[in-house]
Amino acid sequence: MTEVLALDIGFGYTKAMTRRGQTILPSLVGPAEAIRFESDVVAANGKGIALEVNGRGFFAGEQAEVQSASRSQTLDVTRTGSAEQKVLFYAVTSELVRTTDDEVAVVTGLPVGDYDERNKAALREMLAGEHTVRRRGKRARRFEVRNVYIVPQAIGSLFALVLDRRGRLVDGDLAAGRVGIVDVGTLTTNYVLVDRLRYVEVGSDSITSGMAETLQKVAKDLKREYSLDWGLQLGKVDQAVRARAVEVYGDRVNVAGLVEPHLEALADTITSKARTLWGAGVDLKAVVVTGGGSLELTPYIRKAYPHTRTVGGDPQFANVTGYLRAGLRKFG
Repeated sequence: MTEVLALDIGFGYTKAMTRRGQTILPSLVGPAEAIRFESDVVAANGKGIALEVNGRGFFAGEQAEVQSASRSQTLDVTRTGSAEQKVLFYAVTSELVRTTDDEVAVVTGLPVGDYDERNKAALREMLAGEHTVRRRGKRARRFEVRNVYIVPQAIGSLFALVLDRRGRLVDGDLAAGRVGIVDVGTLTTNYVLVDRLRYVEVGSDSITSGMAETLQKVAKDLKREYSLDWGLQLGKVDQAVRARAVEVYGDRVNVAGLVEPHLEALADTITSKARTLWGAGVDLKAVVVTGGGSLELTPYIRKAYPHTRTVGGDPQFANVTGYLRAGLRKFG
């Protein structure tokens, strides 16, 4: 039986899902370093993802962030199908693909701005074929990817709404309508217009504004107001934005007054672009807001588009959930 692997390699995080589970890790890759001491005081201390790709050793995710001297969040400057992407692909398959899985179908997406034949061919070449995943501390995984299905990234969230866990159509009304999708990512925001589940080129686009822009502005304010130098630790800033609070000298401080103006400014940028593509949206069945920034920005976007909808559960997994359901429908 073919195992369906849904894969979403984003600028900020890489997410993946099969019928049995899901995983997420920061999209960080770095050369594997020799670690001379690993404490056993904390069970998870020193453990992480170390892999071999193309004969070279790499750390991925948190292990790269902590242990690699030259770690980098490489996906914003490297080409589709690069070794760094392959490292992240192998990192998630080492978690989700079983040693008994021989045949895998991969469903994944590309941002609207990168969705062209050259990038699709490069990504398909990286994913398709026979793979041997060697990860430190785990048995090798050997499998063949025989099918690769590449869609515009944001459309996964619509699949998550109209298909059930087995890939069956459950919302025929939404599937038959005209739907705008706003996918708020780390570095970009993607817009996809879909008409009866068909991608509409003229109503789809991408802008280089995302949550990282807001997090960097909040980081500057936190440094100015509280001397918290988190400019290179956007993960901490992200937590502060979600909680609307930080700890200063052990005391919890409310920072909603710093955060909300920046979120509102990003929402204004996002809705302004949506209006140029879809106008007031009166002919749309719904506007679906998705991506890692959707939780924070949906209340602002709903002011412009009152028929805004979101996918239930963790918004970071909305696209990958739809990829999996579409893959189960397509590949069984």
